[in-house]
Amino acid sequence: MKILVICAGDRSQYSIALESIKYLKNTKLDTLTVCVLDNNKKIVKFLKKNKVKFVSKNFGSFFKKIKKNEYNWLLNIWGFKILKKDFLNKFKNNLNLHPSYLPYNRGRDPYYFSIINNTPIGICIHRMDQTIDAGKYYLRKKFNLKFPVTAGKIFNLCLKNIRDMFIKNWIKIRNHRIKLKNFSQKISQLNKRKDFIQSNFIDLDKKNNKKEKSFVMNSIAQDFDFLKLQIKLFGKIYDCKLILKKTKKKKW
Repeated sequence: MKILVICAGDRSQYSIALESIKYLKNTKLDTLTVCVLDNNKKIVKFLKKNKVKFVSKNFGSFFKKIKKNEYNWLLNIWGFKILKKDFLNKFKNNLNLHPSYLPYNRGRDPYYFSIINNTPIGICIHRMDQTIDAGKYYLRKKFNLKFPVTAGKIFNLCLKNIRDMFIKNWIKIRNHRIKLKNFSQKISQLNKRKDFIQSNFIDLDKKNNKKEKSFVMNSIAQDFDFLKLQIKLFGKIYDCKLILKKTKKKKW
């Protein structure tokens, strides 16, 4: 079979795209062509060393030249481009790795939104269609994490497991031994990164942020070895400790 992989690097220790490509190469079952959207050095180095055909620029031109059914599979492994219907229709089979328990938390940054929206946490391998992160799915897994859990822990848990899920089940999916299934839940709204970015910086010097400033100052004022500010959330009582570290405003 001929397989087109669209990928990019990630910020975790698990190197989802690289490890998945290594696995695909080692199976020796298929001919790979790889689009490296961010020109990730580790991925490109591996592709060059193993003489795998790859594209690292001029993606628009490359995508237009692809003929219908030229590839047996399209695999989107951490690729961040929104792939349009006309492009997806060139492939009879496709899949995407998404680090949320779809159909919850479609779109970017599901780790953040799973906490903000208080929705199920998990991972999903699904078929792409014109609706972002919505088509039928092959596999998904839910993690029962108890509150309070940080987005960082969710991020690492989801990335490790989505990589392992793909590597463990790709041959079955490839050979159609795992069938597509419909979501039983209603498709959720699409989360957008701009909403995450807007919430990532709070200017407590502004007058309209008095409540947020009061909470921060109260947390610091009650931080002793023998005393912490206490809060009630979801029916339980928690000690609240706030850690402040001087830094610079993040540039997106």
